[in-house]
Amino acid sequence: MADAHDLAPDERRELLRIARATLREFADSGRIPPGKPHRASLVVPATVAVALVLDGRPLARAVGLTPRPLYRAIQEELVAAARTVTAERSLDDDLVDQLLIEVEVATAGDPAVLREPSRAT
Repeated sequence: MADAHDLAPDERRELLRIARATLREFADSGRIPPGKPHRASLVVPATVAVALVLDGRPLARAVGLTPRPLYRAIQEELVAAARTVTAERSLDDDLVDQLLIEVEVATAGDPAVLREPSRAT
């Protein structure tokens, strides 16, 4: 089983896809989407930090303190960051489309960083 920092590019894309789907579902319904990935590398215990970035600057950040399955840690910290945003503004479709998601996965060395590419406007 791979460590989080050894994730293949397609696994990184899948985690970012899960994060984006979670942000959309949370904005629409206030919930985390159900289901879990089948790849063992995406359910390894991990501690993560998630940032929501707007116009190149972090808008909100949440840091996990306990290891959980990687995909779930990302979902839960993403929702925590999104709740920070909703305390100040509406998390509508326009804002969701503008936000970029960054994930840091704690490792023995430097954190592994997963970033969405810039979104076309």
